[in-house]
Order: sequence, then structure tokens, then C-alpha cells
Amino acid sequence: MDNKDDKRQQLIHAMLAQPDGGAAAGIADHHLLPWRALAQHLSPLIGDSGLAALYGRTARLLAGRYGWLTAGPSSPPLDTLFQTLSGDLRGVEPALAVEANTALLLTFTGLLSDLIGAALTTRLLDAAWNGAQTQKNAGEQK
Repeated sequence: MDNKDDKRQQLIHAMLAQPDGGAAAGIADHHLLPWRALAQHLSPLIGDSGLAALYGRTARLLAGRYGWLTAGPSSPPLDTLFQTLSGDLRGVEPALAVEANTALLLTFTGLLSDLIGAALTTRLLDAAWNGAQTQKNAGEQK
């Protein structure tokens, strides 16, 4: 594993750090934050259908470990994809949801890295997620 993979994993773990409080709705929304931020940055580049297809491939790769994950159709609207993911993660124990979401993000970004390169993937994640973290924490700083 090279430094770019290490950086990618660090970004994922930082983005998934548990939110304050433990309300199920807050945790479920927190699971979707990295996905929504990725969609905002990747959709202009690969389209909604490209992002959905990459997510579907990711879910199929993890189906053996997390059989309850829904891969869904290859190009649903992103809101449908996020609702399905949220429902899947809400339907299991919180620790398993965190584990599965982490595995999804690691696999998704690994596939993306294979397609566009580690350096560009890391820059995209950094731009998408550091912006999302800043927005998430803006209310706390007021």
C-alpha cells in the first residue's frame, strides 16, 4: 500500500468519525454525508449513472460479506440509491452499519482509484470531504 492509499483511508476514517449524539436518524444521515459529498463532486465528471454503476459494482463485490446490502439497478436516481443505502444501514446493528459503510467507501474509492489514479482520487476525496466537514461543523462554530 502506498502513501496515496494511506491518505485515502485516512480521509475515509476521518469522514466517518461518529457524530456527536447517538440518535439513529443522526447516525443514518451521517452515513450518507460522504456519499452525498462524493456525488456532488463526481456527478459532473462521470454522471449520476456512472456514480450509480460504480456504487452497484461496489455493493456486488461486498455482497458475500454483507448479503443484506442492496446493489439495486445500475442507474437509479441518486436519491433512490441514497434512500436504499440508508435503509440498508438502518436495518442492522450500528457497529455493523459502520463496518459496512467503511467497507463500501474503501471499495468504492479503490475502484475509482483503479480507474482514474490514486493521486486524482485522493484530491477528489480531499476536496469533497473537507468541504463537507467544513459545512457540517459550521453550525458548531457559530
